[in-house]
Amino acid sequence: MFAKLKKKIAEEAAIAPRPGGAARIPRSISKESITSVGADSGDDFASDGSSSREDLSSQLFRRNEQIRKLEVKLSDYADQIRNLQKIKEKLENALEKHQDSSMRKLQEQNEAHQANRAKMAEGMALALEKKDQEWMEKLSHIEKEKKMLETQLQEMREQSLNLFQKRDEIDELEGFQQQEMAKVKHMLLKKEESLSKAEQELEARTRELIHTKEMLQEASTESSGLQKDLQELQERFLELEAQRDELLTAERNAENKITALELREQELQTVIQHLSVDLQNMTFEFAERSKLVQQLQEKVSSLEKKLERNLSGDEHIQELLKEVSELEESARDLDEHLHLPENRVIEQNGEVTATDVIQLQKDNRELEQQVVEKNKKIRPDSEVPEVREKTNSEVPNASVTVTNNSDLNDSREINFEYLKHVVLKFMSCRESEAFHLIKAVSVLLNFSQEEENMLKETLEYKMSWFGSKPSPKGSIRPSISSPRTLWS
Repeated sequence: MFAKLKKKIAEEAAIAPRPGGAARIPRSISKESITSVGADSGDDFASDGSSSREDLSSQLFRRNEQIRKLEVKLSDYADQIRNLQKIKEKLENALEKHQDSSMRKLQEQNEAHQANRAKMAEGMALALEKKDQEWMEKLSHIEKEKKMLETQLQEMREQSLNLFQKRDEIDELEGFQQQEMAKVKHMLLKKEESLSKAEQELEARTRELIHTKEMLQEASTESSGLQKDLQELQERFLELEAQRDELLTAERNAENKITALELREQELQTVIQHLSVDLQNMTFEFAERSKLVQQLQEKVSSLEKKLERNLSGDEHIQELLKEVSELEESARDLDEHLHLPENRVIEQNGEVTATDVIQLQKDNRELEQQVVEKNKKIRPDSEVPEVREKTNSEVPNASVTVTNNSDLNDSREINFEYLKHVVLKFMSCRESEAFHLIKAVSVLLNFSQEEENMLKETLEYKMSWFGSKPSPKGSIRPSISSPRTLWS
């Protein structure tokens, strides 16, 4: 079996050519071709100018470098082929050694087999079969490696053929290069002619450029003058824009003033309407007050008549006290009637005319004089129980009440004078001054804290341009929450 394998390997080795000899590329041929090409190109370059020679020499240098690189690659490929051949020889030697060793082992095994064949026939048969299988596997593996090496050899041959083809292509390229060099020479001549023409055109263009520079200087001087004019126009434009903005703002302010005056006119019309209504109410109230004054005068006359009569002391004092209390109540009613329309007119209209104030002052003075006269008439009668107290100690309480009432009347007269002064001052002054009189008015009229705050809020609302109108709370009079009007 192994003898057959050896014969097959020997036959294949004899048939297969050595890749190191036939596949080598003759370097002498390539060098001669290169030198011949260099000589031919050198002859051509000798006839050309210096510039064309430098270009051609640079191109030839590049071509020579490419050829050298290809030769280096070819030498590398040849070295690889040699290495592969050496590897193949080593493998063949290893195979022969392996076969020899295997043959020796087989002989030894045969001898042992013959010696022990009688005893271990069956076991040796199995062992031989296993060994045969192992050797068959090894042989198949070796055949595979052989096939791989053959394929590698085939690839190397193809690569060598490709290298020869590339060498032929390089030769063709060199021929093309010579043709291109001739074309380049022709092109250089044409370029020299075009260069001379371009120099002539350049001289003409330089003349034109000098002329254009002169024109440009003139244009620059003109442009500088135009820029100055433009700056002046821009400054003028900015001034006009500023004037326009001022006029627009003035126009807006005028429009705002017109609208404010229109609103003021409307408010004044409403004030005039309210004043007319209030005057009608005042005339009606003056008529009622005149009736009340007449009634008071009648009561005073009746009191005088009663004083003339000789009534008993206690009854007379009681009647006098009743009359005094009635007179005080009527005086309070008169004060309220006097102050209510005044406050309503002030709060609704915001200002009172001088004639109305003078008329109200006159009416107040007349009523005050009448009340003072009545008090003077009542005071002598109130002194009667004081005298009687000394003689008769049975009526001390009545005399005390009368004296207390007289003191109260005196204090009320003083408070009434002060209240009249404060109210008139409060009605005739401005909002900022009236704001300081709120505390005095609230003390004299016994205002609550809520009413005092409401009065302050109303004044602040009238003093300010913006803000919400305060709403009345609790027992505040409706006249305080009347629509807003301007004070003088």
